This record gives sequence, structure tokens and C-alpha cells, in this order.
Amino acid sequence: MSFYRWAMRNGAGILFVTALLIFIVSFSARFFLYGQELASAMNTEGMTPPKMNIFTSFWAAIGEAASRGVWSFLGACLLYRLDRRAGEGPRA
Repeated sequence: MSFYRWAMRNGAGILFVTALLIFIVSFSARFFLYGQELASAMNTEGMTPPKMNIFTSFWAAIGEAASRGVWSFLGACLLYRLDRRAGEGPRA
């Protein structure tokens, strides 16, 4: 079996794993790298209490990670549905 046929047969799974990896990488980059800088900058300006900085960084990271991974996830769902529909055959 060629790599191309294998990739086409398992396209939904590949896109789903890709969406998970995009979510994890985006979340960790936003929360662990940029979130700490943002939290310290907001705290020195006196804009928010210290515990609110973590809360804000966490939800901002969730939102960014979800928005970056959504297209791969929707592609995986679409391929899965198309594959299931094509596998059913003609209806009587």
C-alpha cells in the first residue's frame, strides 16, 4: 500500500491528531511563554489582582488554542462523515 493511499484512508484521524497537537502547542505557547509576561506587565501597572492574571492568561490561552485548531478539527469531522457516507453504499 502506498503512503498516499494510507494517508487518504486515514485522513480524518491524521487531521484529528493534528488538531490536538495544534491545540496543545498553541495553549502552551500562549499560557507558559506569553502569559507570564502579560501577567507581570499587568500586575506592575496595577490593572488586575495577581490571581486574576493567571485566570485571564488561562482563558486567553484556551481561546487562542481553540481558534487555531478548529479548522483541522472541522476538516477531520468532514472527512469522517464523508468516509462513512461513502462506505454505506447505495440506499435501497
